[in-house]
Amino acid sequence: MNIDNYWKDIDLNLTKLKEDGYVKLPSLENFGLEMLAENISSEMNGNTFSELSKSHDGFLSSLSVDKYLTPKLYQLAKQYFNFKGNISDQYHVARRVEPGNSIEMYRAHFDSHLFTIVFPIKIPKIGSPSGSAGELIYYPNARKSPKNEITNILGKTYHKKFASKEGLEIFSKNHIQMIDNFYDYKPLLFLGNVTLHTNKPVASCCESDRLTLLAHFFDPSPKYGIGSFLRLLRNR
Repeated sequence: MNIDNYWKDIDLNLTKLKEDGYVKLPSLENFGLEMLAENISSEMNGNTFSELSKSHDGFLSSLSVDKYLTPKLYQLAKQYFNFKGNISDQYHVARRVEPGNSIEMYRAHFDSHLFTIVFPIKIPKIGSPSGSAGELIYYPNARKSPKNEITNILGKTYHKKFASKEGLEIFSKNHIQMIDNFYDYKPLLFLGNVTLHTNKPVASCCESDRLTLLAHFFDPSPKYGIGSFLRLLRNR
């Protein structure tokens, strides 16, 4: 695929991101995802999360994310969100969920970073009409952008009561709910720290595991804020 062509609508997409809080990017179907999924899964050594492996980094380079997207997100962060940090403030992690995993579901949360991208790499087929394949549930602009770390922590703590299937049903009554199964293999870019999001379970009837790459850009929290602390715990 011509990379220039892949990013040709990026300015329009970022306008939609500012207006709606989320936007879908072009499909990755022609990027050799099957081999990529095998390589990344192998490098993860059975872990659910793994920070930027060799194959993961190679994928981002082949997509030219740092050339076409990162600088534009950085300008948005500075202009609209008063971000004072560096363009290198990024966190990239792979997430692999096996069928029947009962832990990685309905863990609703806000990200600490301003922008989040979900790159679908391997999305399992469902073996039962009543099953689910880890679909992303998200609520754009579910809260206002935190003014400081105290309001950030208080907001995250308050919304933890919705981190269950029943809690999300309550939250959905007063908020716009979006669900993405990613079968189109189109990445989703959204405002991470104001979008409440979580995943449905990857049911045991699924034919394979589910692999996504998560890209996080620009954490406005202090160096030793809650976001940094949670990432430290995840990488232990």
